[in-house]
Amino acid sequence: MTSHFGLMVIFSLFVSVVFSVLSRDDPKEQIMFGARLFGGFVGTGILIGWLLYPLPL
Repeated sequence: MTSHFGLMVIFSLFVSVVFSVLSRDDPKEQIMFGARLFGGFVGTGILIGWLLYPLPL
């Protein structure tokens, strides 16, 4: 998986897991917080990618 999207998903997954484990104590809260973080990271990355798409290199 060497595409930008794949690498972004892997990075978002690892960061979400670490942040959720460090910031929440209850396992159910950790899962919910990690899922929200993961969705936020990936969604924001896609949104910013589409906003920057028309800009020239």
